[in-house]
Amino acid sequence: MPIKKYFGISAERLHHAYGIAGDVGIVAADLVEFFSKNLGVATIGNPDFFHETFEMLTIDDARRIQDIHASKAFSDASPRIFLIELYGITREAQNALLKIIEEPQAGNHFFLVMPSLDLLLPTLKSRLHVFKSVAGDRDGSTEPAAVADFLKKSLKDRIAFVDDLAATVSDGATVKHEVIDFLNQLESSIYSRNRTAENLADNVMVFEIIARARSYMNDRAPSVKMLLEYVALSV
Repeated sequence: MPIKKYFGISAERLHHAYGIAGDVGIVAADLVEFFSKNLGVATIGNPDFFHETFEMLTIDDARRIQDIHASKAFSDASPRIFLIELYGITREAQNALLKIIEEPQAGNHFFLVMPSLDLLLPTLKSRLHVFKSVAGDRDGSTEPAAVADFLKKSLKDRIAFVDDLAATVSDGATVKHEVIDFLNQLESSIYSRNRTAENLADNVMVFEIIARARSYMNDRAPSVKMLLEYVALSV
């Protein structure tokens, strides 16, 4: 079953809330199959199956989820599932979700799927059963061409590249989650190129800078250009 890609999800002992990092679309598709085949949850036309994708999950979105959670489930025959695909989430939204994830109603289960667990505040992350899908692991797979090309560039050309990328975000041609995907791929490539303990230790600061840039992408109006330039100067 596809769900074997994930650690700890059991139909017999279902945790109340999960945070899963990986390729968002692939993970969500596998989860939908798991819900249907392993939990007996109807994933089409079922008011007790909430499934939405958010470029940026806001406080208004979180409050809507709170309202659904507070309402009575239509059926007690199967669990009520909240499958939330997100590429970004505001701090206010995380604090709102924290309230229901800390004390969920019986039979309600949350699955938050995202490109990286670095999107989450420690307070929310600590309440989730968190893991990466196999697809999201640093497994040394083929390096994306864009990342390989970026790492070959001179510092001047790297700055020009990220400035152009930031400009496409500003004019709407690129969405922020594509920038986060690029940062994830960059982090994975640097890790794969420096697998020895000594080399990884030398790159700890680089990993921290990438993680910080990825986290700040959640701000309401992040300076994408400044964040990416900081990364380009550091790798």
